Amino acid sequence: MSGLALAQSPGSLFAAVAAAHALAVMSPGPDLAMVSRQTLAHGRAAGVRTALGIGCGIAFHVAYGLFGVSWAIAQFPALLGALKLVGAALLLWIGAQAIRAQPQDGMTAVATGERAAARDFGVGLATNVLNVKAMLFFVALCSTVIAGNTTTALKLALGAWMIVVTGVWFCLVAVTLGHPRVRAALASSAHWIDRAMGAILLALGSAMLIAALV
Repeated sequence: MSGLALAQSPGSLFAAVAAAHALAVMSPGPDLAMVSRQTLAHGRAAGVRTALGIGCGIAFHVAYGLFGVSWAIAQFPALLGALKLVGAALLLWIGAQAIRAQPQDGMTAVATGERAAARDFGVGLATNVLNVKAMLFFVALCSTVIAGNTTTALKLALGAWMIVVTGVWFCLVAVTLGHPRVRAALASSAHWIDRAMGAILLALGSAMLIAALV
């Protein structure tokens, strides 16, 4: 049980967790790379749907982090290794697709191609659920800050806050990158940006793969 958590009032605990989460969610990682790639390659709507999937993925981490299910990862290390492998495979697959991007005939071809909303949402959801960075953050946060006597109401409030903030942040990223003026300015180099995002995803996936195999 964390002495830090015991010494804090509910308000200060909420503020501490909210601040830690804000710094974590805004730092570069698979989620940011995926939203950026989806937005620049497929348009604002696809980016927003991906961001909403990422926000909903946080609910998975909230469930095991705040409500005691994290013991499964501690008791079964192979589970974390398996999740790392699946997450790495996802990033490598999408990165391999992105790095082969070709020039498009105008912005419309890039932004308005027929896309399945469920697929964009699913990409975001899977990226976040399999994001080892998020897993380790929640395990570390809940083992050092959240105490056994933290009320269920406070845990629910923290969980809801982190889900909403994550979704809103990545929606803002998608809306900003997907703004018509931004897209227009990037139109001529869209395929190079997509390839760069693909390279980032490949690098992240490779790092996850190595971590899982070592």
